[in-house]
Amino acid sequence: MTLKLRSKDFYMPDAKRIEIVLPLPPSANALWRVAKNGRVYATAPYKNWKAAAMWEAAAQAHGVRISGAYRLTLQVVAPDKRRRDLDNLLKATSDMLQSAGLIENDHFCRALTASWETEGPQCKIIIESMEG
Repeated sequence: MTLKLRSKDFYMPDAKRIEIVLPLPPSANALWRVAKNGRVYATAPYKNWKAAAMWEAAAQAHGVRISGAYRLTLQVVAPDKRRRDLDNLLKATSDMLQSAGLIENDHFCRALTASWETEGPQCKIIIESMEG
């Protein structure tokens, strides 16, 4: 059974900044597949990561959310020496933040910063309000 969460399932007061630490998001190249009939569907690894990440993100946010315009910072430590595209990690992250209710809508993102780090948590996400 898959549990689906929606942002309306949580009461989250507004905040100015949220920091969370999560496992590495899947690459945008691994999020979607096309069936023989042409239907596009989310892959199982993406659905599993998103469900787990939503619960973890909501728990770490302590019931707060960012409304309106925001800045997203993604700091990632590569798990191995394979070549990876940093920007491929942004889509899964943004969609998960919206589904978890930490942001109102990912179209409110006004600034993005992503960086490869040499140490620290595998994926640190910082969301900062640009309102007021």
